[in-house]
Amino acid sequence: MDNYLNEAISSYSFDYKYAGWSEINDDILQDENSPTEILDLLYEDNKANPRILRALAVHPKASATLIKTLSTDINDAVRWGVADNTASSPDILEILSIDQVAIIRYRVAKNEHTPVRILERLAGDENTMVRSGVASNESAPSEVLMKLSEDPEIDVRLELAKNKKVSAEILEKLAGDMNDDVRTAVAENANVSTAVLETLAKDRDVDVRVKVSRNHNTRVTTLRDLLEDPEAAVREGVAWNMITPLEYLERLSTDRKQTIRTCVAKNPGASTEILELLAKDGDAYVRKAVAKNESTTEALLINLAKDEDWRVCENVAGNPIAPTKVLEFFADNSDTYLRKAVASNKGAPTQVLLKLADDKDWMVRENVARNQNAPLEALLKLVDDPDWRVAKLAVKNPNMTTDALKSLTNHKNYRLRYKARVALLTAAG
Repeated sequence: MDNYLNEAISSYSFDYKYAGWSEINDDILQDENSPTEILDLLYEDNKANPRILRALAVHPKASATLIKTLSTDINDAVRWGVADNTASSPDILEILSIDQVAIIRYRVAKNEHTPVRILERLAGDENTMVRSGVASNESAPSEVLMKLSEDPEIDVRLELAKNKKVSAEILEKLAGDMNDDVRTAVAENANVSTAVLETLAKDRDVDVRVKVSRNHNTRVTTLRDLLEDPEAAVREGVAWNMITPLEYLERLSTDRKQTIRTCVAKNPGASTEILELLAKDGDAYVRKAVAKNESTTEALLINLAKDEDWRVCENVAGNPIAPTKVLEFFADNSDTYLRKAVASNKGAPTQVLLKLADDKDWMVRENVARNQNAPLEALLKLVDDPDWRVAKLAVKNPNMTTDALKSLTNHKNYRLRYKARVALLTAAG
């Protein structure tokens, strides 16, 4: 492991010390696996570069020493980055929580690693934005969130209603809020009770009813009532909801509104009979949704692969249950978008991905390099791709073996050498 680190450091010192922003940003700053030691060296070489300092401030591998140094930087954007960083220590967050710049206190308030004692204080901050940050924090204790449910500012209550960890008790309280947006957020929250959803299903605001129709906690009896809603958007929600009973989907599958039929076609609970009906729909958007649905049968996908609309064919090409013969057919198609869809398909067979690794279009090859089922043989082709966007993805693909990475540490391309060394270091733990 030490050997991999030393090689990575050597690669940085020789190849990146005087590299341009694009290479440094792409290869080091945007890589969550960049070694802490290299980030420290990058700081020493770029103390006057605000772009690099800002990126270092938010990096998850930044050292405690570096974070402490950056927390006192005169540039607000750099301190903002430290406040955002989940690696920042409680002591650092404590200092930044009293920063004169409100946006920095706000980022501390949103940081899920901020200690409770700091969140309790920030919940009483004079700045509305800061309090809204606490309200959105999923680590904030219920007592603090309950207090914020009475905040006079709509923005605070809205963020609270959106909080994925807020309790059903608080959501019940917010369900009676005078603001439509707050009630809409309550109706969308996965923690809201069925009783509250039943009440909100009768709300005067259509957006509230739409969110109720899409919530997986909504009772079937409530969905039945929403079937009669005069607003098409509400019926769309019922058609989209994966808990909607089959008999309701059957009814909605013949709705005159194309958007409603499309939502039925997307629903994983739709029966083969419903999908067969919608596969013949006169609207391409409906057929496109059927083509993407993983509940669609292979036989139906074969038929849809012959559709006159290329968007339907594209969704067939991207469907992981599409038959091999269909994917092989599309892999030879002249349409780049069809080949791209096949290349990204997690169900694409090895021989198809190998073929597409030699595709003339870099976007197709990029999708192969990104595909977590790409075979090693394809990845070894792609590490030598003329387009760096493709090559770097191939190196980071989880199917790249240790032996393959070791061979790349001697590659002629310095960026590949560096990526391979970092990948080996990451794999070594």
